[in-house]
Amino acid sequence: MTTGTALSATQLAAAVDAVQAWIDRRQRAMLAHLHSCIHSPAQLHVLGVLREVGPITVSTLAARLAISPPSTSAIVDRMVDAGLVGRARSEEDRRIVTVWVTPEGEAALEEAIGGRREMLQRVLGQLDATELADTVRVLQRLERALDEAPPAT
Repeated sequence: MTTGTALSATQLAAAVDAVQAWIDRRQRAMLAHLHSCIHSPAQLHVLGVLREVGPITVSTLAARLAISPPSTSAIVDRMVDAGLVGRARSEEDRRIVTVWVTPEGEAALEEAIGGRREMLQRVLGQLDATELADTVRVLQRLERALDEAPPAT
């Protein structure tokens, strides 16, 4: 639920343009950093998903990545060879393969995204207490709005 006065179409368009431009700049900066890493963006994405959800099956990973199970298996094979993820077959059902992030994978992910937390501390540390509280409040409200938004058609 929103409060306050309604926005005009012009105000809303200007806000959308400003937020989209900010997102685009941050994405370009992040991608430039990721491409400078020794691991591919696809491998870093896999590591991020595995870190987020913990050990999962290859088929579940494929669904989370929105790619085919054979493509996922190929990425996992390369990542196992590189020591980034571990893999084990179920003793009960040999068709089920579970994967997880290894300590080497955690280190690679930290290296790739490393500095982000410190950068955020530096940037957010420049805000006063009111600005910081407002930032957190707005981010939480945006997250709720995204959760409440009807699916795109």
